[in-house]
Amino acid sequence: MKSVRVFILTTEGPVEVQRITPEDPGVQSVICLDGKAVSLPVSPAYEAFVRSPTGVIEACFGHPAYRLDVSGRITEGRSWQLGVFLAHSLYCADILAHGSGDIAVFTTGEVDRDLNVLAVNDVTEKLRQADQRITELLQQGMEVTVFLPRENMPSRHAAVPLVPVSAVADVFAKLGLKAPPVSLPPRTEMPRKRSRSTGLIIFGLAAVTAIAALAYHYALWENKAVAPVAEPVKQLPGVELTTTVIETRAPAGKTCAAVHFNKTRPNIVETVVSNSGRFIDSRLRALCGLVYRITNKGPPVNLTVLGVRSAQGDKTLRAKLFFRGQHIDRAGHVSMTIKALRSDVPIQLQFLLFADMIRDGVSRLPERIDALPEPVTAEYFDALSSERPSEGLSIYRVSHILAP
Repeated sequence: MKSVRVFILTTEGPVEVQRITPEDPGVQSVICLDGKAVSLPVSPAYEAFVRSPTGVIEACFGHPAYRLDVSGRITEGRSWQLGVFLAHSLYCADILAHGSGDIAVFTTGEVDRDLNVLAVNDVTEKLRQADQRITELLQQGMEVTVFLPRENMPSRHAAVPLVPVSAVADVFAKLGLKAPPVSLPPRTEMPRKRSRSTGLIIFGLAAVTAIAALAYHYALWENKAVAPVAEPVKQLPGVELTTTVIETRAPAGKTCAAVHFNKTRPNIVETVVSNSGRFIDSRLRALCGLVYRITNKGPPVNLTVLGVRSAQGDKTLRAKLFFRGQHIDRAGHVSMTIKALRSDVPIQLQFLLFADMIRDGVSRLPERIDALPEPVTAEYFDALSSERPSEGLSIYRVSHILAP
């Protein structure tokens, strides 16, 4: 069977997938640069692409954590997903090559849950940046093919065919390879009368990064820490959620702009796992981004997350509903990515986590979740956290202070 090299098209030039290594399921998946101990900023997005329930790699190939080594930097975005999915497929079939091989494949495209290939940006520039590398491979006698989302097809390349694809299966069909077996479960529709708890999932997934806006330009009273929450507000036997905070920081003497534009290597630190609801305070200086990762260590639940921001002297809060009814199996997780925050005063973020052990299709979420007032008062938020819901719902209150 022919071996295949995979190149991911980027606006800075093609990046080759060098190696895929399965890791312990308890750690996060990571993309590293050139075999070194350098984690790329896109790693949290790769983790979300790998691990169920958000990702498709674990669902298709059965393992939840990998280290993926690449030859160059990949920025944020999702256009790397087609190349990464193809590389995982070839790795499972034991035909992923690096440095030498029979076929070189250049790809760009986003991959959705149903393994469709979606359109991306800057395809013309990505192809231009890849011209020299493609020419070199052709001169070496290697077979080269470029796969692009069908919606992104430009004029034909002078040297190699450009193949439009609508799904990852199209890539394997064109290459004449048998796609590795996958075990992605079919999409199921809940009965209409039970769909209320899932109606805003798409909104919640699209809004995870919007929490950054909650944190801008708001102070915390006199830079004092909030009182810790010693235990979940209400927790059922067996239900256990933990939240991990992962910081992306600029190295000493460097800026977050240098990190985001791949001019320097970031420091990525997993700072704390909180069971009590109170995180260690973080410094805003050189903080380029945060990922809050909520992990379910108990039975399957449907997770709803409500966030608010606090400011000195505020009597009202601006609230945002992030996840609503997001199903998480045992050992599953969801992540909320927050971009760089800038403020001259401390920032306080608070979250309410509702873990609903839905029974008979009936949601136990408080009705207040669906009727948030504008504006939200601190008293209203406190009432939500202390509400006495029906049996089947656990509530966690999480707080984090970001100081200048």
